[in-house]
Amino acid sequence: MSPSPGRIASEWLAYIRPHVRPYEALGRGDRRDYIAKLSKRVKLSDNTLRRFIWAAQYLDAEGITKLPSGVRMPVAAVERVARIAARQPEKRQQLLKDVAEGRLTIVELRELLKKSTRAARKRQRIANPEEPLENRALAALKARGVLKQSDAVFATFHGLEHWPYFDSQANPVVVILLSQDRRIVAMNDRPLGGTTASFARKRREFLRNILAGTALYDLVLVFASIWHDDVGKLIGAMRPEMRQRVILLGSEA
Repeated sequence: MSPSPGRIASEWLAYIRPHVRPYEALGRGDRRDYIAKLSKRVKLSDNTLRRFIWAAQYLDAEGITKLPSGVRMPVAAVERVARIAARQPEKRQQLLKDVAEGRLTIVELRELLKKSTRAARKRQRIANPEEPLENRALAALKARGVLKQSDAVFATFHGLEHWPYFDSQANPVVVILLSQDRRIVAMNDRPLGGTTASFARKRREFLRNILAGTALYDLVLVFASIWHDDVGKLIGAMRPEMRQRVILLGSEA
């Protein structure tokens, strides 16, 4: 006999975790069928169960696989934390901790989300996001002595043979071809943040693509305004010969 919808909603993480891996292993159509069958069994909507699965995936990426007895972590709170973290990733762990310890309510998270949205828009205006990535990349490379006066040829990433090796949601934007067969790939996380449902996946793919870039290119230029700290940790964990191929720049670059 399945637990009641009310009990599932109050203990959603414990209930949904055994379903996450089977769900992830399925194709899109099979996932839809899996959720439909589960929905019929437990009398919860498809959308509610998908929200449970996504929230469990997000918490898992943050190292949270179960909640201590008495700790509440509403799905709506996880969703709002994720939306704030899409713009201010350095705050996500503390926000989750505050929610778990009862210091933050969903209403307070809603206000924090509004503030983070306004702040993000202000930063974008200041940073002039309309400036072409090609110009930003060349300026950063020249400032670091990587480029002299040699001609740089820009290539469309999907037109090169390496593109199938990168994850599609966060693949590099620009490839710079230099003389002597040197190749530099430029990556930018700015267009990738801001959506709750895809935040964890895009962050994971962006980091994996940096690793792929170090194996395939002479230099990886990373503009990371959203995931700067995450990229910094990844670079710190790399072997020295890989680490020296990455130039990390923040939103001020």
